[in-house]
Amino acid sequence: MSLTTSDLQEIRSIFESAFTRQNDENIKSILSEIQALRNDIKDIYEMISELEKNTTDSKFSKLSLENKILTLNSKLIIAAKQAGITLPR
Repeated sequence: MSLTTSDLQEIRSIFESAFTRQNDENIKSILSEIQALRNDIKDIYEMISELEKNTTDSKFSKLSLENKILTLNSKLIIAAKQAGITLPR
């Protein structure tokens, strides 16, 4: 998973505004948000990995790549709801 140019620009602008104000509180807040995002991404990858392990039936392996992604997405949404997690769209 890679960041888009827009993501990088947004991150850059957040850091620039934090550094211009030279406010340690803002920097700490940004760093904690980044850490939270890293943890969320790690959890999502782990959930996807588990879903992939659980979807080894022959019907799934015969699906097109698009249908595989749609199937995994729907299962991920269900798992996120069960875990009480709101996924970004």
